[in-house]
Amino acid sequence: MNLLQKAFGIYQTNCYILQTNIGDFIIDPGMDSTGWVVESTKHPIAILNTHGHFDHIWCNYELKAKFDIPLLCPKEDCFMLESDCFNLNLNPYPADIKVENNQIFYFNKNGLIKDGEKDLESKSKVESNSKTASTKSNMIESSEIIEVEFMFFPGHTPGCSMIKIGDFIFSGDFIFKRSIGRSDFPYSNKEDMIASLKKFKNIPYNMALYPGHGESTTIKEEQKIIDTWIKTIC
Repeated sequence: MNLLQKAFGIYQTNCYILQTNIGDFIIDPGMDSTGWVVESTKHPIAILNTHGHFDHIWCNYELKAKFDIPLLCPKEDCFMLESDCFNLNLNPYPADIKVENNQIFYFNKNGLIKDGEKDLESKSKVESNSKTASTKSNMIESSEIIEVEFMFFPGHTPGCSMIKIGDFIFSGDFIFKRSIGRSDFPYSNKEDMIASLKKFKNIPYNMALYPGHGESTTIKEEQKIIDTWIKTIC
């Protein structure tokens, strides 16, 4: 996998393109990012929003007009895509898929694997002793299928999520390098943010984090100071 990154707009919001062997995932296409995305994407496969704030979804509308690919956004934030709720002249475009909390999707070179097929992992657990389960497990592990996991961490917004693809986690506006997302905006919730930070503190593994603004960091580095942020909010 190869990661492209560029900051756009007055808030310098990071737009990411994750190039994989099956296609390119576009994460958080902010203001004025359309031209760069089109130039940098050979085989777009999906548009993924970590949350619904305008500076992360601004070019959803333009990219959907250019690419026949699904747009995925956390369910609780989809209302921000469907209307210009901050009165900023945003072109609304509804999500094709309203993502449930902690939902996992599977993609191959033809796009999203639909319906029951996307549940291959859970099915293989239930049928772990069968030959069919073994075949499905091999399919998931195959380089021809990419797993996309939406990790639910509300607080900054009702549906705020991190998105995990392979060895990459896109943390949106939940976790930044030595900082966290604000919880005093409209539709934010301080209690939810505290619960999410406690949940983040207990992640047992370490991976790189690619935030919505600023430089990359890691889970372990940010876990070191989570208690400080919790006390600050409290």
